[in-house]
Amino acid sequence: MPQGYPTPFASIEVRWFLEGDASSHPYVRNWFENYAPIPRSSDVNAIAWSGRLGGQPDVYLLLPGHADLGIKWREGMLQVKGLVEDLGLHAFCGRHEGNIQRWIKWTYADLPAAYRNLLDAPDDSGIQSADVRKRRALRMLRVDTADAALEVATGQWFDRGLGLEMTELELAGSHYCSIGFEAFPSDEWPRPEFVAVVERFLEGLTEADLLSTSSFSYPAWLGSQSR
Repeated sequence: MPQGYPTPFASIEVRWFLEGDASSHPYVRNWFENYAPIPRSSDVNAIAWSGRLGGQPDVYLLLPGHADLGIKWREGMLQVKGLVEDLGLHAFCGRHEGNIQRWIKWTYADLPAAYRNLLDAPDDSGIQSADVRKRRALRMLRVDTADAALEVATGQWFDRGLGLEMTELELAGSHYCSIGFEAFPSDEWPRPEFVAVVERFLEGLTEADLLSTSSFSYPAWLGSQSR
């Protein structure tokens, strides 16, 4: 997500989770870091991987049976993300299958102590949580139309865009990675246009398949891991 994003932040997205870190999926990592089907602006540098501020994990509240709501504490902010619409399964390029969804996110700083305590010591309140350590690489597109997209340097804000991210995750000592496409704002992205831009990237991923059985939102993925 670019810096300076508004709140609430509406997006349309698709995501996959794979077992093992990025080094366990060399074809996927090579595709992510090097495949460039869309022109790049002159300020785009080599792909950079970075962790969270101070190496701290994202802390998610676990809501069993509720894959439509995500609540997490990240770098001093509370983020609440709710599912707006499930747009169903799509076969990208005829071979990569993923669930497309619309979400809306609210971000709050300066969380009151009473609420922060739920995240610091959730077991004392009867609420379960999960610490997820992350290391992420991000690519960003500025998209005026499906036929007029430009890859730009990360850390910018603009009216309409799409982020492609690969994230290494550590949960309860196990390692995973995620591939995600997130376009904003949601109301300016018809499903066919979102699919068209995503497919321009996924057509280059020919040595590995992204499957419907690994396509989740973060709340759904955490729910599947906590069973």
